Amino acid sequence: MFRSWLQLAKQCDNCGLDYKFASPDDGPAFFSQMIVAFPFTFLILWLEIAYDPPIWVHLVFSIPLMVLGCVLPLRAIKGWLVASQYVNKAQESGTEHLWAKLHAREKREADERRDD
Repeated sequence: MFRSWLQLAKQCDNCGLDYKFASPDDGPAFFSQMIVAFPFTFLILWLEIAYDPPIWVHLVFSIPLMVLGCVLPLRAIKGWLVASQYVNKAQESGTEHLWAKLHAREKREADERRDD
């Protein structure tokens, strides 16, 4: 599904599904932040208020844990969003005719290349 860390391949290696429909954009970052960073921020604030640790504790533990907690699930979340778009046949509202024209043109160009 992925060509690199977060970049989608052009198509599935197993079934040949074309991933042109997939457009998760900044969705993975949003969900990662809401699942990890938002709650973790309250934990860090509680730690600061309750125990008043030195700043190095936050620099050594809090910041790296938050960054890793947000970055590591990005790939899984992006895969989930792409799968959700496929299952739900998601597309932008009112753009059906534009997508149909685009896919018709791409199919025509592919057929012309195959015929040559």
